[in-house]
Amino acid sequence: MRVLITGGTGLVGRPISERFVRMGWDARVIGAETEFALPGVAYTQCDIRDVDALAEQVAGCDAIVHLAAIPSTRTHRNETLFNINVAGTYNVFEAASRAGVKRIAQASSINAIGGYWGNDDRQYDYFPFDEDLPLYTTDAYSLSKQLVEEIAAYYWRRAGISSVSFRLPAVWSDATIESRNLRDHLRGRVRQLDEFRRLPVERQQARLARAREQALALRARQVMEYDALQRGVFEREAPKGDWVFDAWFYDRFNFWTFIHTEDSTQAFERALTADYRGAHPLFVNSDQNSLAYETETLLSLFFPRVTRRSKPLIGAESPVNIARARDLIGFEPQVRTILGYST
Repeated sequence: MRVLITGGTGLVGRPISERFVRMGWDARVIGAETEFALPGVAYTQCDIRDVDALAEQVAGCDAIVHLAAIPSTRTHRNETLFNINVAGTYNVFEAASRAGVKRIAQASSINAIGGYWGNDDRQYDYFPFDEDLPLYTTDAYSLSKQLVEEIAAYYWRRAGISSVSFRLPAVWSDATIESRNLRDHLRGRVRQLDEFRRLPVERQQARLARAREQALALRARQVMEYDALQRGVFEREAPKGDWVFDAWFYDRFNFWTFIHTEDSTQAFERALTADYRGAHPLFVNSDQNSLAYETETLLSLFFPRVTRRSKPLIGAESPVNIARARDLIGFEPQVRTILGYST
């Protein structure tokens, strides 16, 4: 199989390229870098905003893995982010349509539902949530991912291109885990949670209420977006050394989810080889939360108003349901926890 991988030089794309080469596939990578070296991979610098240049790279391919995008609101102005992510994705599908390519697997994001980069306290209808959850976005990155899923659906109707849009959470490789000391960080958070739960309920509620107020006041000012970051708003005004604030501001909006590169790689392979038709957004992540902590406890602390359950949550089961990915493409996470234990 000849596969074009856009943005195939990064954290998600490189292991995919390596896997496809090991499988004997013809892997072609395009990206923004002037050079990229990986044995067995043909690399070309190409801007996905140039549809004609892109069409040249797509010609002769059997499938596309589309990863090229701006991955957050932090590094670019919103208009640039939107142009690359949305117009670029339209061009990828358009080039595929011209070339007769009928299978695409692309990176959407868990934030297509609205969450981590958002500017308000989105309330969710139920946990564990799934692909039926209504979308509600308040930032340009999340909106861009919502729209790339719509582009995929449009090209299924228009050109019969079957596709999967993976709603990826934080992606961790072994190198990322080690370089960021993630195991120590997560174990520290578990200890903090255990100590917090031993406090009187009134003190717990007061600290959570204060963290919520501080977090939402900052989020309302769009402090994680490029312009505010250039002015140093978050760095100056966010509480320092307050793990409850950090858990409320960051962890809560990430739903304690992650996927290891071993599993993101197998997901993209399955998206190209499984038997299905249509355009499908899919959550793919570990089926355990990142803390290996009782999920109902996390939800009771940080989402107390969301009481509806679409299914029972057992132990540390993820609050993001991956049943549809299991059913459609046979996805099954191999790295369920990085902490060496689970509840």
